Amino acid sequence: MKPKFIFLVLFTLSNPALGKEGFSISLGIGGGFWSLDEGSLSSSLEEVGRPPNDSRNLTSTLDDGLALRFSMAYNIRKYVTIEVGITGHGWNLGQEAIGGSGHTGLVVHFHPLELFLPQRDYDATIFLGGGYSIMGGGQENDDFDRGMDGGMFDCGLTGRYYINPWLSLGAEFRFTVPFYQRWFVDWDNDVTYSLDTSPDALFFSMLVLTTFHFQAVNSG
Repeated sequence: MKPKFIFLVLFTLSNPALGKEGFSISLGIGGGFWSLDEGSLSSSLEEVGRPPNDSRNLTSTLDDGLALRFSMAYNIRKYVTIEVGITGHGWNLGQEAIGGSGHTGLVVHFHPLELFLPQRDYDATIFLGGGYSIMGGGQENDDFDRGMDGGMFDCGLTGRYYINPWLSLGAEFRFTVPFYQRWFVDWDNDVTYSLDTSPDALFFSMLVLTTFHFQAVNSG
């Protein structure tokens, strides 16, 4: 093994690799898990004059599945990170009747470890924010596809280990609470009904993250 390579390995292992202030791009893959109460959805539909049993067209197909995430973020003085991103989720993948959901928005990460352990090669954050959520589909006959969209609240935990200042690997637990405002009956012709009350719903994603960090100039 060449001496220069040995020195590089020892240098990497002996120095904290925590990234500094700057821009980052994250890619995530994992699982998406839905909880949508059929009774609550039926009540929401009944309030706007829709048949309560129409809820079955959505809840009977809704399932857990693959989740993917893409996000961009900027860290401010190591203590706070502002992130914008999108999480996509699908079920019945590989079949003709594909269903899916998408959740996009902005969250703010707080880095509490920076207060106590500024020299480290790992990090943990808590985050919260909000944005937009849409979901639906999954029926073999498109005439029975149903869906919803509206706002959402996002929160969760992220942990990562810095291999070097520009690359980290981590995991994220993200809780998305939608506040749905529209019920889609015909996607092609934009036939929708405004919901007076959002049904009880929760989307949970568990992701493995790869993040590329770009240090800001003169960030210290």
